[in-house]
Amino acid sequence: MSASNAMRQLEERHVATKVELMVWSNKMDLLALSNVRGEVALHRLTWQKVWSLAPPAEGISVKGMAWRPDGKVIAVAYSNNDITLIDVENKETLHTNHVDAEVTCINWVQEKDPSDSKSNLLNKQKDTCSKYTTQDSSSNFLPKLPSLSRSFGSVNKCIEENLEDAKKIKDQAYLNILLVGVSSGKLYLSIFGLFPCGVVNMNEYVSGQLCSIVDADVSEDLNVVFVVISYWKEEEDKREIALVLLDTPVLAQRAPQLHALALKHGHIVSLLDYLSHTMHSITEAWENILLEMDSKLASYAARVPEGSVSADFLDLLMFGIPSDELEMFLLQDLTEKGLKKLGHSIEMSYSNIQKLVLKHLHSVGQSLAYHLAELRGMARWKDQYECLGLQEEAVSNSLRAAGSFLVKSTEVQQVIDCSMKNYKVFFRWLYVVILRLTDERVPAEITKISQQDLAFIAEFLHNFDGVSTKQTDENTSGSSRKPRFNLERLGQYLVDQDLTIPPETEDNQWAKLLEENEALAEHSLIIPHHRYMSLIQQHNHLKQAISNVFIQPQTEIAKQFKLSAVIKCLDAPEVGDPKVTHINVVDGNKLLLAFLDSLSPSEGFYLVEVPTDKASMLADDAVAKCVYFYINPPSKTEEMPHEDEASWSSPMKVLDVQFYLQDVLSVLLEQNGENRGAVFVQFPMRIALQSTTPVCLRGDASKQLLSCAPRVEASVLLEPGVLRPVENMVASRFAVSGSRKVAVVLSESRRKVRLFEMEVEEEEEDEEVMDGTATSLRDSDASMVDVSKNSEGNEEDWPKTEKNVENNEENVN
Repeated sequence: MSASNAMRQLEERHVATKVELMVWSNKMDLLALSNVRGEVALHRLTWQKVWSLAPPAEGISVKGMAWRPDGKVIAVAYSNNDITLIDVENKETLHTNHVDAEVTCINWVQEKDPSDSKSNLLNKQKDTCSKYTTQDSSSNFLPKLPSLSRSFGSVNKCIEENLEDAKKIKDQAYLNILLVGVSSGKLYLSIFGLFPCGVVNMNEYVSGQLCSIVDADVSEDLNVVFVVISYWKEEEDKREIALVLLDTPVLAQRAPQLHALALKHGHIVSLLDYLSHTMHSITEAWENILLEMDSKLASYAARVPEGSVSADFLDLLMFGIPSDELEMFLLQDLTEKGLKKLGHSIEMSYSNIQKLVLKHLHSVGQSLAYHLAELRGMARWKDQYECLGLQEEAVSNSLRAAGSFLVKSTEVQQVIDCSMKNYKVFFRWLYVVILRLTDERVPAEITKISQQDLAFIAEFLHNFDGVSTKQTDENTSGSSRKPRFNLERLGQYLVDQDLTIPPETEDNQWAKLLEENEALAEHSLIIPHHRYMSLIQQHNHLKQAISNVFIQPQTEIAKQFKLSAVIKCLDAPEVGDPKVTHINVVDGNKLLLAFLDSLSPSEGFYLVEVPTDKASMLADDAVAKCVYFYINPPSKTEEMPHEDEASWSSPMKVLDVQFYLQDVLSVLLEQNGENRGAVFVQFPMRIALQSTTPVCLRGDASKQLLSCAPRVEASVLLEPGVLRPVENMVASRFAVSGSRKVAVVLSESRRKVRLFEMEVEEEEEDEEVMDGTATSLRDSDASMVDVSKNSEGNEEDWPKTEKNVENNEENVN
């Protein structure tokens, strides 16, 4: 960015709630904000609100935000230690992870695109574009998952398409890694924000001292992880900031395998979410249907001695004469109309549960088994995947658990068929009884009861009090619900406890064969049938088995990270950590960092250049370059206002620093004196690095790198006009984006924001923008951003990304 380029104000807006964090999307002109109430809001350049997201619970705040590199997902770290992935298009929660301590930094980076002409990887990896050749052929063999809509009718086409890609990772052509640092010193790495590929305990690299993660990143060639930590030095009774470099060749060398494994993990996690939603729908449907009948029979059971519910009904069946309590129950509580309505609703609900089991449970179970079978094939490719922690035994166990779940769902289907048959006969018989008790005419066609029907009714009535001693004991100690009867057999499958009436297996030849041959029953290829497990228990067993598959990779991959260097930088303030910003310069194999020398505001900032290639880091003469900059106000001859001699002779305060591009550092300053106006500076790295001093990294281990930094007054290095005042505003922080050429400045009160377009020509800057609308929206993302000129938007204004992009391409063609 040359000095001739200027910045133009687009908007100035007041907000009702104090803003805490601001992050620009690098792909669209969208700004994510969080406020003190824990809300996250998305705004366009026109300040039109795209959506607003409430916190997950009262009193929870936002600790950090990071955009996925393609701009379609944003990660939000909350104070309850949850990391939530949000779909930018519709603010739906895609996934939630949990970490073990408060989040102190979050960053989402992507490996370098080899087609980028600026990348030095282009010559080294000419075939990189084809290295991720994993083909997902599941759609050729598996039917589409049915919609989760309760109506079982036509659903939105977009919803149907997203069932197989619920985590929004299908189009991820390159590896991207979400890094989350926490106050306990652990660094969590996850590919696509989903697949855990490492948990690194940084305390191990500072002699076991308790540290906190301040900042973290991965080089775009995936060979180095940079971690800025703050840790306590007991011998000196103070805290210190250090830069730790970890050598991570496993990420670079095994990138294709990690990509394939992460995609497979995404498929499986999506299917597990679908399965959980289906199980919830089944349980909810069962509770709704049986709630009325349950409550009626419960009230009757409370009025009679324990165990006499089924006895009263059986007496009625055998002798045709009800007890006084039963007659009152049938005529006053149940009634003829109530029985008709109840029978119809129960039949409809059973039918819906049957559809959920047949269409949804079986479909998702088969899909899970397919993907787990493919995962087992990957695990058997030991020279490719064993080093990533993928174990065949764990995958085989999960595949058997998926098979057992399908067996149990088939068993539930048989129970539903039996229950529906019993219910129809039972309600028809009960209807005849009520008609006779009320002296109504009984139609001849419903009075006929076969011997088989009598057996069904008797079995059904016998189970009214079929609560085993084991269940009663468990309910007494661990459950608030103590049923005095068991209405039907389906309900026992939808609670998290063993079955009270397990299926009969005496006449099952397969069960007899396995019982007589233990070696066959324990063979890995035989799908076990857990006779006493409920469907809920089987579901939990499947989730745990799949979880065990992906526990090993996150520890195994992290073991292969090797310490490259620990560079002590500077003393940390007594409270809090100073502002740190960084950027990878892949072409030069270096990392640029900028530190404030204290908590904001600061008198100046440090600039550090550290080599990242392995050869330079391991060399005996390895050096880093550093410098300390402070900026004095312009002289009296310049136009910027100043109050007195003291106000322009001492350095201006540095409020915030952030890399705009790899060759430009943005600095937010505050003028001295009563004015306290904000000043915006774009500092070219080409000029800044000329003032650095090389420092050997292999010298005294106790020496702080930045103690050797020369103090340089920066304004003499900058071209005239680079210091640009932000009129009539006392600022606190800012956020910039070089890829989108935008900036936002937050006031000291944190209730006012100003949005700027950067790199405009001087004549454009002089033009007054009176309507407050942004004319600088880029054509590349106009399909997603410039859809409305209203100052207040809503979710309905947010277009569907892929559809609009396709329309734009058609118009261009």
